Amino acid sequence: MEENDVRYATRLTAPDPFYLLAVGSTRHLLVSALEAARARKSCPAAILCTTAQLADDLPGASRTWERMVAVWIRRLGYARVDVGPYFPLGPVRALEKEGIDVHLSCLPPFPNRAIKTSREVRMLEQSQCAAVAAMRSALECIRRADVSRTGELKRQGRPLTSERIKEVIEETLLKHTCCATGTIVAIGPQGARPHEEGSGPLRTGQPVVIDIFPRNKSTGYWGDITRTVVRGPVSPEWKKIYRTVLGAQKKALSMVRPGVEFRAVQQAVETYFAAAGYPTDLSEPGRESGFIHSVGHGVGLDIHESPGLRNEPGFLAVGHVVTVEPGLYLPGRGGVRIEDTVVVTKTGCRLLAVYPKRLVL
Repeated sequence: MEENDVRYATRLTAPDPFYLLAVGSTRHLLVSALEAARARKSCPAAILCTTAQLADDLPGASRTWERMVAVWIRRLGYARVDVGPYFPLGPVRALEKEGIDVHLSCLPPFPNRAIKTSREVRMLEQSQCAAVAAMRSALECIRRADVSRTGELKRQGRPLTSERIKEVIEETLLKHTCCATGTIVAIGPQGARPHEEGSGPLRTGQPVVIDIFPRNKSTGYWGDITRTVVRGPVSPEWKKIYRTVLGAQKKALSMVRPGVEFRAVQQAVETYFAAAGYPTDLSEPGRESGFIHSVGHGVGLDIHESPGLRNEPGFLAVGHVVTVEPGLYLPGRGGVRIEDTVVVTKTGCRLLAVYPKRLVL
């Protein structure tokens, strides 16, 4: 199973290796003696075993982790284990050498992980509030910048760059016990590529796509927010694109409720954009235009997890936490994306944190 499946099941993070064996609702944990107290606190219901307890079955020179795991599995009375698609191949081969029958399972080990508990929603809200605070700091920095005669934004006499905005974002996130990698501050044409992180100086009249997705360093849960802004005069074309994206997001948000099929939201947004005169063109790699990604994705211990608001079967349920982030992209010119993270409720959905949507600063 993946690292975050283990964290979900045990709430345990540790610098030393540890292994989880899940049998129905029972959790078995194998940890070093150094991590035993931490494991007991994080997962009190688990049946705990330390590597020191296995010493009698292994000569000192042969106490590799794989051998200890094999002895542990046999002590528990099992000769076969199922592992997920991301389980490392090296330990698989080592366990097989020790006589353990290892099978690959592509089924999710914890199917209910997509349904967030009230505790998890609170932790996600905490991360989303940090994302909002960082967005506020970033936009305030852009709003207060001086403007040179040539339209370049300045801060304390120096060019205001994507890199500096990212520093402001990170400084704010650290104050909220969060960190982020891959933060996007994409300027002008850079914004036409949805995952372009961005670089260089900001100028007036250019759309800037700012996508912040922090992870809380304590809980491990993520937040995710995107805003697109322009400092100074905005062309009628970009105003129209922004209004269209905002309208698409409103439509998608109105559809997010229990029982709605994932792909119904995706198809509704695709239809909305096409009717507004923005068809999607995926024919030329690297020059895709229009609405070129899914409406949203699940958020939890992974920044991208189930469920996804995309062209796939499945239905929204109470407790799902998803982003809603339609966008339009013009190759070589720029893009607009607006994103919020919501939890599905009995009657619809609720924003985890509220922040205004405004194009012009």
